[in-house]
Amino acid sequence: MTSSTQALSTPSRSATPTLRHEASFFVRQVTPRIITPLLLLSVAIRASIPGWAWADAAVVIALIAAQPFVEWLIHVYILHWKPKQVMGRTIDPLVARKHREHHADPKRTEWIFVPLPVLAKAIPATSLAVLLLAPIDLAMTAISAGLAILLTYEWTHYLIHSRYQPRTRLYRYIWRAHRLHHFKNENYWFGVTNPMGDHVLGTFPAKDAVETSPTARSLHAGGV
Repeated sequence: MTSSTQALSTPSRSATPTLRHEASFFVRQVTPRIITPLLLLSVAIRASIPGWAWADAAVVIALIAAQPFVEWLIHVYILHWKPKQVMGRTIDPLVARKHREHHADPKRTEWIFVPLPVLAKAIPATSLAVLLLAPIDLAMTAISAGLAILLTYEWTHYLIHSRYQPRTRLYRYIWRAHRLHHFKNENYWFGVTNPMGDHVLGTFPAKDAVETSPTARSLHAGGV
């Protein structure tokens, strides 16, 4: 399924979508169909390697603990990258351009997911680095956990921008914060799956404590 097909298929979803409807739509999209088999493969490889230790659990816990802050850093410094002129050339990464399109039209399905060219480079590069730096057993544990975290990010981000309404207090809290980022002020509420990074790093103000930004839908408009 191409990106354009993703966007065109959105209106066909149920008028009052349930979580099951949204999950059914999500698993048919390109990025979940890439990440899920890789996750299953990495888990199978790790399971085939003898020996489990507390180090495996430590790796998983460390990655989960780091996720809110990694998410925050990527969102602030990469996704919200401002185009820069360097020696007469404009430096403006694809992922930043696509994120600006996402802010301009947050409901458009194709711009919710990690861009495929970015995914195609990030997964192999990160996996290779981990394999070079760690023993094979811990490396496969880390790769499996990383892919699971990435899939969780894609699902959470998609669900927030879908028409599914929050039914639990925790999800409503996450849903509300990300929507404030899009529709109130793009300089705050950078978390997607977890707002912990915002709380620790000071970007989770009360809703009425900041002004509504005129550039929440048009990032960096007017050269800002």
